[in-house]
Amino acid sequence: MRAHRIDIDLVDVPASGFDRIIEWLLISLLAFAPLAFGAVEAWSEEVVIILAAAISICFLLKLVVEKDTRLVWSWAYVPVALFILLAVFQLVRLPASLVGAVSPNTAAIKSELLADLPNSSNLLESMTMSFYTNATKHDLRLVLAVAAVFFVVVNVYRRPDQIKRLLGAVAIIGGAIALLALAQDLSGTGKIYWMVTIVHPKAYSGPFICHSHYGQFMNLSIGAALALIMVKLHETFAGRKVTASAVAEYLGSPQAYVLWALAGMIILGAATVFVSLTRGGMVSMLTAAGFTTLVLSWRRSVRGRGWIMVLLALGAFVGVLFMGFDAVYDRLATLRQLDQAASPRWKILKGVATAWTRFPLLGTGLGTHEVVYPMFDRATMPALASHAENEYAQAAEETGIVGVVLLLALWVTVWVSHIRNVKSGSAPIRSAAYGLGFGLIAIMVHSFSDFGQHLPANAMLSAVSCGLLIGLASTEKRSNLVARSAAASRVSIVLRGAAVVCASVVFAWALLGANSARLAETHWKKALAVERRLSARDWQGSDEEYIELIRHAGSAADYEPGNVKYRHWLNVYRWESISRITDPNTGELAIPEQSMEFVHRIVDELNSARALCPTYGVTHCVAGQLERFILGRPEGEERIRKGFQLAPSDPTVCFVAGLLDAEQGQAEAAFDKLSRAVELKAGLFSEAAYVCINHLDRPDLAVMLAGENSGRLNYVANALSEIEEHEELAEKAQAQVVELLKQKCSEADAPASVLASVASIYRREGDNEAAIEHYRRALAIEYGHVQWRLYLARLLAETGRIPEAIHEAKICLRLRPKFAAAENLIADLSILPGAVTEDNPSP
Repeated sequence: MRAHRIDIDLVDVPASGFDRIIEWLLISLLAFAPLAFGAVEAWSEEVVIILAAAISICFLLKLVVEKDTRLVWSWAYVPVALFILLAVFQLVRLPASLVGAVSPNTAAIKSELLADLPNSSNLLESMTMSFYTNATKHDLRLVLAVAAVFFVVVNVYRRPDQIKRLLGAVAIIGGAIALLALAQDLSGTGKIYWMVTIVHPKAYSGPFICHSHYGQFMNLSIGAALALIMVKLHETFAGRKVTASAVAEYLGSPQAYVLWALAGMIILGAATVFVSLTRGGMVSMLTAAGFTTLVLSWRRSVRGRGWIMVLLALGAFVGVLFMGFDAVYDRLATLRQLDQAASPRWKILKGVATAWTRFPLLGTGLGTHEVVYPMFDRATMPALASHAENEYAQAAEETGIVGVVLLLALWVTVWVSHIRNVKSGSAPIRSAAYGLGFGLIAIMVHSFSDFGQHLPANAMLSAVSCGLLIGLASTEKRSNLVARSAAASRVSIVLRGAAVVCASVVFAWALLGANSARLAETHWKKALAVERRLSARDWQGSDEEYIELIRHAGSAADYEPGNVKYRHWLNVYRWESISRITDPNTGELAIPEQSMEFVHRIVDELNSARALCPTYGVTHCVAGQLERFILGRPEGEERIRKGFQLAPSDPTVCFVAGLLDAEQGQAEAAFDKLSRAVELKAGLFSEAAYVCINHLDRPDLAVMLAGENSGRLNYVANALSEIEEHEELAEKAQAQVVELLKQKCSEADAPASVLASVASIYRREGDNEAAIEHYRRALAIEYGHVQWRLYLARLLAETGRIPEAIHEAKICLRLRPKFAAAENLIADLSILPGAVTEDNPSP
C-alpha cells in the first residue's frame, strides 16, 4: 500500500489531561524564569529544574497511561543525547593513561599541579576529563532541563490550537517584561522592581541584570509574537488575494484586535531593546528582521504579507523616538569605533583560542571556562573573564571539536525544519516558522558577542522555539500512523515504564544537586554580608563576627563540598580570624605560638581544596603565601608562582607574586606584577607603593606606579617625606602633583575637588588671587561646600575685600546655622573699616 504524508493540520490528535497539565507547567516555567532575574541564582535554578522535571515526568506518564500515544521522531534527538553523554563522559573518572591518550594536556597539567600533594599517587591514578567537576555538574543539570523541555515540546505540541496558545503565552510574557522595562526606564530607577540594587545607574533591562541578556530574551519573545501574527494572517487571507483594501478592511475589524495587540507587543519590545542600549541586541534584531523580510519576499505564497514587517519597523522607530532616540543614536554611533569596543572581547577570544588548541578534542569540561581561561588570559578585565562573551568560542573551549560538531548538527536539523515549514505553505500553522526563525536568527547573531544562552530564561525560550520548528515540520506516514495506533505491546509498555524510572533517577540526581547548591548559596550570601562589614573595617572585627562568618562559610562548603570557591574562602576567613593582631612597633603580624597549629591546618585544607579544581590559581597562591611568609617553607615560592601562572588576572595573586619577587630582589619583575595588581584593583596601590619603597628600596618605582594620578602621587610624596634620604624625591613627586592638578584645572570640565585642591596650593604659595578664582570655580560646581566657602571668605578678608568676605561667611551660616568659624569671622570683620555696606548693614 502506498504511504501518504499526513499534514499536521489534518491529524486529529485528541486533547489529553496530561497535555493540559504540561501546557500550564511550561507556561509557568517560561513566566517564572525571566521574572526571577533570568533564573541566575541557585534558588531559581532549582525551581526551573523542578518544573522541567515535572513536565518530563508528566509526559512520560502520559506514554504509559495513554497507550496509543506515539513519539515524534527527529534527528535532532541524536546530537542532543550525544552532547549530554559527552558532559557525562567528562565527569567519569578514567584511568590516567586513557585521559593522557585522549587529551594529553589534561593529564599533563593535572599531574603537574597535583603531584606535590601527599596522596598524589592515588589521586592521579584516575582523573576526569573536566578540570572542575562541580561546574560541569551544574551546567549538566541545566542542559538536562533544557533538553527535556525541547523533547516534550516536539512531542506534545502537535495541534494548531496548542501551538497558538503557547505562542500567545510567550508573547504575553514578553509584553509584560517589556512593560516592566519601560516603567523602570521612565521612572529612572536604578533598581530592578524598584527594590533590587544593580551595578548600572538605571534598571533599563526589566528584570534582567544585563541588557544583552534582556535583548536575547526580547528578540525570542518578539519572534513568538511575529509567528502568531503570521499564522493569523495566513488563516485570514488563505485563498484570498491580498490587496490594500482587503488589508485595511481586516485591520479595522474586531477580528484584528488580537493582531493589533501582538503588533503592540512587538513594537514595545523592539523599542525597549533599543532603549536598553544593547548593541548586540539591536544589531541581531535588525539582522533577523532583514532575514525574515527576505524570506517573506522570496516565498510567493506569503509575498503579499511583507507589509507587516514595514509597519512593525515604523512602529518600533516611533517608540524609540518617544523613549529616548538620542541615547540610542549615541550608542549605535559607537559601532564606528568597533575596534575599540571589541578589543576586550578579541583579547578574550585569543585566549580562548589558545586554550582550545591545548584541549581540542573534548575540551576542558562543560562550565569550566572561568577556571581554565585565566591560564591564558593576559588582559586586565577580570569581570569579563567569567564567560567568553562568545557562545561558540566557549563551547569549543569547554567541549572541544566533538561538542561543536554536535551543536552544529542540532542547528542543521532545526534549520532544515525551518526550510521545510517555509516551503510547505498549505497549512496556516506552519507560517509560524517565519517568526520562530526571526528569534533564532537573532540569537545566532547575538551569540557571537554575548553568553545569554547560559541563562535558563533564554535557553528555555530557545528550546521551545527549536522544538516548535521541528514539531511543525514533522509528518508521519499513514501506514506507520495506523500501526502505531494499535495497542502497545508488552515490550512497549516495559520500555515506557523504564523511561519513567530512568527520567526519575536522572532528575532526582539533578534536584539533589540543585537543592544542595541552593542551601550552600543561602549560607554563602550570609557569609558575604559579614565579610563586607569586616573588610570595611580592615578585617578588624569581634570574635562573634568571625564565628558567624566562618559558620556560614563552613555551612556553604558542607552543603556543596565540591565547590572550590567556598572551600578556598572558608580558609581565607579562618586565616583572617587569627591574623588580626599586629606588633605596635613594627606593624608586622604577631601570630601567637598556639595559633601556628591552625595555620598548618589552613594550609593543609587549601592544598586539599586544590584537588577539587587544580587550575584554581588563587588557592595555590594563598597556600604558598602562608607557607612562604608565615611558616617559612621554601615550597611556598613554587606555589605562589604556579598561582600566578594560573590566575594572572587576579589582583591578589599578582600582588603576592610581586611581593615574592621583591623579597628576592627582582625589581623589574616585581614592578610588572605590582603594576598589574594595581591596574586590576586600584585599592592595592598603597600596599604596592609600600613594597616599592620599603622592600625594594626603589621609591622611583613607587612614583612610576603612581603615574599621572595626583592622589597617588600625593600619597607617595607624603610617604617619602617621612624618610630623610628621600626628601628630594618627595619634593619632586609633590611638584609633579601640583603640575598635574594645575593642568586639570585648565580643562573646562575640571572636577570641583581638583579646583579646590589647586586653590589650596595657591593659598599656600601666597597667590591669593589665583586661590580665590579657583575656590569660586569649585563653589560654582558644589555650591553647598561650607569649608571651601569659609576658605574663600578668609582669602577675601586677607586681600581687603571685607564686604565680600562677610557675604561669603553669611552664606556659610545659611548653609550651616551656628557655624562657629563663620560667626567668629563675621564678628572679627564687622569692626573693620568698610565692613558696613548696603549688602552688609551694621548689626
